[in-house]
Amino acid sequence: MRKNSEIEKGTRFGHHMDCDYCLILANGPWPTIEKVRELADGASEVIACDGALNRAFEHKLNVDVTIGDMDSVDEKTLEQFSTNGGKVIENKDQHSNDLAKAFAHYEASEQKNPVIVGGLGGDGGHEWANILTSISSGIAAEFIGKKKQIRILSKGVKYSIEIGTGNNFSLFAIPYCEGVELSGAQFELTGERLEMGSQGLHNVATSKNIKCSFQNGSLFLVSSLSDEDP
Repeated sequence: MRKNSEIEKGTRFGHHMDCDYCLILANGPWPTIEKVRELADGASEVIACDGALNRAFEHKLNVDVTIGDMDSVDEKTLEQFSTNGGKVIENKDQHSNDLAKAFAHYEASEQKNPVIVGGLGGDGGHEWANILTSISSGIAAEFIGKKKQIRILSKGVKYSIEIGTGNNFSLFAIPYCEGVELSGAQFELTGERLEMGSQGLHNVATSKNIKCSFQNGSLFLVSSLSDEDP
């Protein structure tokens, strides 16, 4: 397994082809299968959450581990996956969803930079549960959906993230965020405090990359995907 590189510096938001990352396939709406295949082919490990294994098999994606309570995956698919050497982790804990179980495996394997597809869209409750699970776990995950991307940021890290000049993005604090530094945007911040709400809504990148960091609290970045994005 490859060691983590510092993706925080100079990395395009949502594009990790030159970096080490773990891909987690959840069972919500996916972006294009071409995008998912690109991510799967470049990942150091691919984890499928329960029923997402069915879709991975359908599209012939390479999966290393499947995890969950195994109530959604087809029995024949699971048997074939195991026969092919895949690792099956059955976890019937009803107090956590399958993505939380995948996060637990990810943390135990000491990997970094998880990218999640299938964690956005669909049921709004599930989407927020996935985002809050990442934040509460302290995992700096990146969610890639059909129309948007969400990146959970880590405090004390100086990020340079490609948004694209003229493109919109939003920053949200949960429940607050202190010492926020933001440059390369229409509304820049210098050591500011963000509260949970609409303070960071609808900013605009004025350069190819925005630069962002913060010192305390929790912060995540939302960016829309255009039809031209791969």
